[in-house]
Amino acid sequence: MQRTRNTQLAAFWAIPTIVAGAALLATSRSVAEGPGSGDDGRTNREHLSPIAWSSKQWRAACGGLRTSYNPDHDLSDTELTLVPGDERWVDFVYWTLNNKIAEHQVEEYGGTEWDGPTGGVVFHWAPGSHWERDTLASFGFTIGHTIGEHRWMDTMFPDFFEKYGGVYGINVKDRITEIDPDSPTVWVEFLQHIGGATSPYYRYLFHQEVLVDPTLQEVHLIGGQGVAFTYSFERYYHELREVLTDCRAADFFRMYDMYGHGFAADGDWAHQGPADYSLSGAGYHDALGEPRERYDPNPPPVDVPADLREAEAMRRGKDIYLAQCAVCHGIQGEGSGFLAEGFDVPPRDFTRGVYAFRSTVDRERPKIEDIERVVRAGVPGTTMPAWGQFLSDEQIADVSRYLVVFSESFTEDWRAEAEPELLVIPAQPADMAALVERGKGIAEKLNCASCHGTSGRGDGPSAPTLKNDWEQHVSPGDWTYKWSFRGGYEAENIYRSVWGTLTGSGMPEFADAVPDETDRWAVVAYVMSFCTGERPALRLVDYPDERQTRIGANGRVLPREQ
Repeated sequence: MQRTRNTQLAAFWAIPTIVAGAALLATSRSVAEGPGSGDDGRTNREHLSPIAWSSKQWRAACGGLRTSYNPDHDLSDTELTLVPGDERWVDFVYWTLNNKIAEHQVEEYGGTEWDGPTGGVVFHWAPGSHWERDTLASFGFTIGHTIGEHRWMDTMFPDFFEKYGGVYGINVKDRITEIDPDSPTVWVEFLQHIGGATSPYYRYLFHQEVLVDPTLQEVHLIGGQGVAFTYSFERYYHELREVLTDCRAADFFRMYDMYGHGFAADGDWAHQGPADYSLSGAGYHDALGEPRERYDPNPPPVDVPADLREAEAMRRGKDIYLAQCAVCHGIQGEGSGFLAEGFDVPPRDFTRGVYAFRSTVDRERPKIEDIERVVRAGVPGTTMPAWGQFLSDEQIADVSRYLVVFSESFTEDWRAEAEPELLVIPAQPADMAALVERGKGIAEKLNCASCHGTSGRGDGPSAPTLKNDWEQHVSPGDWTYKWSFRGGYEAENIYRSVWGTLTGSGMPEFADAVPDETDRWAVVAYVMSFCTGERPALRLVDYPDERQTRIGANGRVLPREQ
C-alpha cells in the first residue's frame, strides 16, 4: 500500500526545475505566453490574451537596444537583474504598478483550460497586456504565498468546506491537512474551486497592488475577501521576476533615460496640478527613500560535504529543498526566505540545529526520524505544509537529511554518528481526570499562568513580551483550543512538549523542577482539562446570520451560545 501511495505521489508531483537563467532559486517555471508557439516549445491556453507576446516577440523588440542600463550589451530575456538598491528601483516599482504587471490569479492544479505540463499550480500574470503569461509554481511557494502572506482561512471559503463538516476558523493548509494528510486530492479540489474557469472567485481573488510607500520602501496590496498585506521592495522583486526580464522591461529603461530620475515615482513632476489629497491618497511622496545596499536575490546554496554518510541522499534533498522549501526557509537555511517576512510565525532557522518538536530531551538535537515526522505532517498554526501530501517517503527522508548540513554542530554530530538522549515517556496513568487538581497545584507553583493565563488562553501577563531564541515575538499556547497545539494534543504529545520542552520556542525548561512521573502526568491532565468539548464548527446554512458573532477576534469559530 505504501509503495502504491509513493508511486502516485511521484507521478502527481514533479519537482519544478529550479534554474531560471542565472537564478539559483526560481519560484516557478514559465510555461505559457503569447498567442501561438514561440521558439522555445512553450504551450498556451485558450484564455491567454491575443495581445500577449511570446519570447520571440520580446527578443525582437529589445534586440540591439542600448540604454544607460545596458550601454554595451543586449538586455537579457532570461533574468531580471534590476534589483532594490539600484538608483532606478523606485521609479521601476511605480512603472510596474501603473502597468499592472504583477497582478495575478492563483489557478487550479495544472491551470484553467491548461494544455501545458503538470507538477505545480499555475499563476496567471498581467492579463490583457504584452506581459501576460503563466508560470507553474511549486507547492512550497503556493502555500507560502496564499497561507503565509494572504492568510487564507477556511472561513473565507465556507462553500468549499461545507462537505467536510463546515469551517473551524483555521488556515486553509491546516484544514486540508486534517481532511487528508496523505494525498494532494483535496488540494486539487480546492484549487479548482477557487481558480477554475467557472469559479466565482476567479477574478475576485485577484492579487493587485494598491500603493507604494517609497519612504518605508514597501508596496501595499489587496487580494479579495478582505485580504490586505505588505511587501518589502525585496519581496516585490521576486514577484516581478515571475513576469519580467530585463528585456521585458525595455520600455522602462527607455523612459528612464528620456525623462530622468523620478519620472514615475514623483507625483506632479510635470506640474499638472492635481490636488494634494489625490497625490497622497494615490501613494505619491516627494521622498524617494534612502538608498540601500544592492539586493542579492541569489546567494549560493549550501553544499553537502562529501565525507558525510548518506551524502547522496542529502544531495537529492538539496534539489527538493531549493525547489520547495527555500522560498520560506531561505536558500542558506537561515529562516529568511523571501516569503518569510510576511508570515505571522517565522519559518525555522536551521543554522543553529535547534528543533522544537523532538523525541529527545531539552536542548538535544532531534533524531532524523523527528525531522521526517515534522516534514511529513507539517506544523499546525503555521505556514509549514504537510509534505506527506506531496512528497514520497524517500523524498521526505532526503530533504530531512539535507537540513543537517545547515548547522555546523548538527553536521559534526552526524559525522560522529552521535546519538542524542531520548526523552523517556512513562506509562500513562489510567485515570487522568483524577490528577487534574494535583496538576493545577503544580502548574501554579511553576507559574504557568504568567504566559498561558489563568484561563489557559495564552493571555498571561508575560505573553506580550515573550520571545524565542531568535528574539522573535511568540504567542503562548491556547490550552482551551487543543487543535492548535503544534506538537499534537494527545496526552503523550503534551507530555513530550512540556517535559521535553519546545526548545527554542521561549518555553522554559521544567523537567528538573518536577522529577516525579505522576506529577508530570498530572500537569498534562491539567492542561487537557481546559479543552474537553467538541470542536466548534460553522455550517454554511448558518453562515450569513452567525458569521459576525461566531468568528472570534483570533479568527476561530466560537461555540454557539446556549
